[in-house]
Amino acid sequence: MKKIQILTLLLCFSLASFAQITETTRSMSLGNNNSCSILLKKTDKKEVEKAWGKYIKDFKGKTKFNKKKDETFTDNAEIKEMSSNTVDVYATFVDQGDDTEMFVWFDLGGAFLSSSTHPERYPFAEKIINDFAMTVSTAMIEDELKENEKMLKKMEGDLKDAEKDQKNHEDDISKYEKKIEEAKAGIEKSIEDQKNHAVEIEKQKAKVEEIKKKLKDLK
Repeated sequence: MKKIQILTLLLCFSLASFAQITETTRSMSLGNNNSCSILLKKTDKKEVEKAWGKYIKDFKGKTKFNKKKDETFTDNAEIKEMSSNTVDVYATFVDQGDDTEMFVWFDLGGAFLSSSTHPERYPFAEKIINDFAMTVSTAMIEDELKENEKMLKKMEGDLKDAEKDQKNHEDDISKYEKKIEEAKAGIEKSIEDQKNHAVEIEKQKAKVEEIKKKLKDLK
């Protein structure tokens, strides 16, 4: 639940950062025509193009890319709110540094959509573009969330490794302390053994001297 709330807040913030949709006359494969444009901030042009290709499929047209014009063309899209006939949709994407500017043309058949000549239809063009902007924003934030969750998981793994290392070092210290105590006890025993051996040696020396004296007296 918390993850969903965070994603929602990030999405609202990201959508608020999108520029408004504007109308502009812009050159495309069929000449200069009225288009709708929007600036998609912090996006990659190729990724946006790919996302648009998937998104526009919902309108059941046939989409292809015009490499020469750097333009995506969707033939016979079904947009009933915009026209009872099929609509041809053209889109281009312009790299603007860290952002991508998107231009979309809606060919209603003999005329391109505009707010002045088609005031009742134009709002749905804005909805299509806004919905797409939300799709891009959602995917972008989900990717960012996945990346940060991956980073968090790695950090948590690093913490567990550090805790494990600490436990191993503490165990080593306990082992070494035990060995030190055993070594100290061994040293004390060695010292005591040396004293005892020294006493026995002195006794043995005295005995040897006594035997030597007996042997000398016999000669």
